[in-house]
Amino acid sequence: MTAILQDLEPHVIDTSMIMKALEEERASGEAGRLAAEEGIILEEVERLRLEFLNILKIDHLSMMTSLVMLKLPGNIIEKIEGLDALINLKELDLSFNNIEVIENLNELVKLEILTLFQNRIKKLENMDMLVKLTIFSIGNNKIDDMHEVIYMRQFCHLHSFNMAGNPCTEDKGIDFRQFICAYLPNLTYYEYRIITSEERQNAYEKYRADLEQLEKQEEKIKQKRNEQETRAKELVHHTEAFVENLDGDQLFVALFENDRDGKALLKIGDTAIDIFNNFHDELVAVVKQLFKVGIEQNGIRQEEIKQFYKCVDDAKETTRYASQEYVEIFFEKKAEIFFQIRKLLQTIDDLITEDEIPKRNEYITELQKWSQEYHTQLQNARYKLMSEELTLFNQIEEINGNFEQNINDLVAVFIESAQSFFVQVRNLESNYSEEITEVSNGFLTNLNISSIPLHPDLKYVMIDKESLNNALIQSHDIHLQAIDSREDLLVSRIQNWVEEYCENIHKEEIRRSRKKVTEIHHFLDLQREEFEDFHIFALDIQASVSSENMKEEGTVSLYTEGEKSEISEISSILPEPTETEDEEVDD
Repeated sequence: MTAILQDLEPHVIDTSMIMKALEEERASGEAGRLAAEEGIILEEVERLRLEFLNILKIDHLSMMTSLVMLKLPGNIIEKIEGLDALINLKELDLSFNNIEVIENLNELVKLEILTLFQNRIKKLENMDMLVKLTIFSIGNNKIDDMHEVIYMRQFCHLHSFNMAGNPCTEDKGIDFRQFICAYLPNLTYYEYRIITSEERQNAYEKYRADLEQLEKQEEKIKQKRNEQETRAKELVHHTEAFVENLDGDQLFVALFENDRDGKALLKIGDTAIDIFNNFHDELVAVVKQLFKVGIEQNGIRQEEIKQFYKCVDDAKETTRYASQEYVEIFFEKKAEIFFQIRKLLQTIDDLITEDEIPKRNEYITELQKWSQEYHTQLQNARYKLMSEELTLFNQIEEINGNFEQNINDLVAVFIESAQSFFVQVRNLESNYSEEITEVSNGFLTNLNISSIPLHPDLKYVMIDKESLNNALIQSHDIHLQAIDSREDLLVSRIQNWVEEYCENIHKEEIRRSRKKVTEIHHFLDLQREEFEDFHIFALDIQASVSSENMKEEGTVSLYTEGEKSEISEISSILPEPTETEDEEVDD
């Protein structure tokens, strides 16, 4: 590879390189010609090969979000990067490069095939997000610790794996294939050779003790991970209820987190500790009540939202049925009109004798009547469909208004309830502040009249009464600030939420209604254009044929120039006959 690339300058992937590669890959023949006419749209390209181009850096791929296969073998790439936008990638080939670290693959969650053969990698890492990985080749790298294989146990879909050519596989005292069979029990192929049941069983027996110990460790890790995931889901639920981190003593801990003086005062003795513990228990009890109310109120709000969308969906469904029914009626009337027009056209076409000429005007008048009837039906359809949409819009706006009132009332009830709990918390803090002040003053008095041992943390607090009072005031202020901050966070977040939510449903309804009105206009315009685009060529042909016949027979044409003009005008607004009446009904 070095010999091939040594005369080439290092490159960075750029747009011109990509376009050139895609043009070279373009199909030949007619398919290639059509593709050339359409041009290359990078956002739609699914496959890209940039092989043996002395590429040093991966770049300019962010627009190619539809890529499912990317092959970059035989280059001099040193770092895996620039792939974050390729969220649909399923196959990535970076073999025969100079990569030292597996990294920057977190966004490639759909990746199934990864080839890193012939690089400089020493460690298996940073692939945790590749949950669909099925084929992985990392042969001819620099992995010297066979236990790196354990990292691959997390990939439950991995069925083909290759590590041949790494230093760890060359230990003469170890059957590395057997080691792989033991530690990757879900694997089907190693080095592209199928793993037999006998191999797997023998490998397990050899490493049974180590595997059992490893499985115990993995079970603990799995349990811990599950707990973290459960906690994360709970936190999301609690956050939606605006009472996150209020299900335990998190608020109490926050009061003392930055309260150096308050922590120091706890060194006074058991009395201070008892006051502190009592404050903790009482505050946590109140906060847990707030948390419980928050969860309950969120459930009520979610039920209100559910009922709101049910009402909206019911209104939409009712309107949809009514509109669909009227459209079907319109198509039935349309089919009847077209059928009548076809019959009249056929009748006019059959008028070939001079005696029947007077009937022509009568039939043309009849054609005009049916033409007018079609336009009347179009107007009726427009009125009916737009009326249905207007009724639906007003209905939903009324539903939105009721919902907005209800949800704001629920939010107001919750805010009032939450604020009452925070009042209780402040009262508890005030009681604590008074009790700790009393104990602290007594300790300072005893300190002045006797030789009580003084904890080092209290030396800067117990200098004199002024120092102690300053410490107590500052501690109290820090606590109140933490309480106020948490209350403000709860109130502001839920107020912003309800305001944005109500605003969004109004905007969404306006967007929906505008889109529906556009659809109605488009539908009716198509019906009008279909009618106007059909021409009764038969009338013109009849006029022409009749004229020729008359000339041949030495007679006068049945149609004057003015009459022909009149026929032409009528033909421009009448539909051309279709194959069968049934087809019109199906429309």
